[in-house]
Amino acid sequence: MRRLILCVMMVMIAGCACADIEEFRHFSLDVPYGWTAEEDGAVVTVTADDKSGSLSITIGSPESRDIGELAASFSNELNGTPPVSDDDGNYSFEFNNGISQATITGDSDFFMLIIGTGLVNNAETLGRILDSLEMK
Repeated sequence: MRRLILCVMMVMIAGCACADIEEFRHFSLDVPYGWTAEEDGAVVTVTADDKSGSLSITIGSPESRDIGELAASFSNELNGTPPVSDDDGNYSFEFNNGISQATITGDSDFFMLIIGTGLVNNAETLGRILDSLEMK
């Protein structure tokens, strides 16, 4: 009987940790239990219910600017550090005294700005959410 109860409890715990795939205009994401997702125009925000972390994804048109110019513009608006480019042409910067990190990627047709906040306590969860991102 104890084994049955233990087995049922393990199934319940595993079920609580499962994510729900949510569909948005441009992509889908697995949203973990204990997190909520909202879409407002071009921005999707996924937030921990306890507000300990969040991830926002913005997709839009670069309006004739290259990704470097766009990254500089966003960084300036957010009072961030100067954007740094990686080998793939993506740009990253920090703001809010390093509490939030932003990465922007894209091409002449679209850009994607990803902002993670609360990475210290939620890095693994935020990484899993991003890994689940599937463009439409």
